[in-house]
Amino acid sequence: MLRRFASHFDDMALPIVVWMCTLPLVSWLVFPFFGMKVSLLAAAGLLIGILVICWGICSWKIFRS
Repeated sequence: MLRRFASHFDDMALPIVVWMCTLPLVSWLVFPFFGMKVSLLAAAGLLIGILVICWGICSWKIFRS
């Protein structure tokens, strides 16, 4: 069971990299217009959204195999 989860670690590392790539966009587009609180909420929302999508895809792959 643990071996199946370890084999999909790269798939779960991808959302962190994607989120880190979206942080400059949040800082350039959201921060100047809405301020620090909204940009932090937007960054956290993006992280949660990306992780939920990837978690769903990875869960589908794990339980299908």
